[in-house]
Amino acid sequence: MTGANFVAAARGTLCLVTNEGNGRLTASLPPVHVAVVGIEKLVPTLDDLAVMLALLPRSATGQKITTYFTMVQGPRRPGELDGPEEVHVVFLDNGRHNLLGSDFEEALYCIRCGACQNACPVYRNIGGHAYGGVYGGPIGAVITPLLSGFSQGSELPQASSLCGACWEVCPVGIHLHDHLIRLRARLVADGRGHRLERLLVRAWASVWRRPWAYRTFTRLAYWAMRPFVHRRPDGRELADRLPGPVGAWTQSRSFPAVARRTFRDRWAELAQEEDHGR
Repeated sequence: MTGANFVAAARGTLCLVTNEGNGRLTASLPPVHVAVVGIEKLVPTLDDLAVMLALLPRSATGQKITTYFTMVQGPRRPGELDGPEEVHVVFLDNGRHNLLGSDFEEALYCIRCGACQNACPVYRNIGGHAYGGVYGGPIGAVITPLLSGFSQGSELPQASSLCGACWEVCPVGIHLHDHLIRLRARLVADGRGHRLERLLVRAWASVWRRPWAYRTFTRLAYWAMRPFVHRRPDGRELADRLPGPVGAWTQSRSFPAVARRTFRDRWAELAQEEDHGR
């Protein structure tokens, strides 16, 4: 059994892309070859396939061309020594049709190159197993809850900095950060967020809309955190044991201390220095 990176519909050609030759080995030696392929892997012609085969290795491993491109166009023909005697292709839907025509249709463009995972600051730190599904990284945070339902992976859209690095490196231009925001909105609309979390977010939004409240909050946050902050030898100030709901965060990592002088304060001072220097 194999998957397939792409399938060219016009010729019925299965394409396997590998660097080790394992795809060619497993597709050639057994008498029966069964390929399980997601319906989004279909491309119209071999010309379209050529475009995809140029994109995939460049985005996945930085190669102009990978070591093995294996094309399978059916079972072994009379007189041929290699290849399976039977070839069966199973096209997998598993919820993919539900994305057609929706706001998330773009997610089906994915060619599984992994570029978004290499660029994602969250994925680089926690790895793929934390995503709890087949797909990791930003594309996994979008695809898993959409294909499996929000009963699995509903927390994944929250595990993102929304920095947009995944979109910048995506060879097919999927706006992954936009889809993550849409999924967050759907989760809120479904009432899946914790009541305390919704209350805190409303309070935070209210503070950020009012400059005076924001300035007051940042000053209070600095003094409230001081009892839990210690200075490391390298000069950094970190909090290791915060109380309340954020205590779980600091059980396994340190929290940066709130600066005494905010960026707004520093920016005003820098602007004054620039005016005096002219």
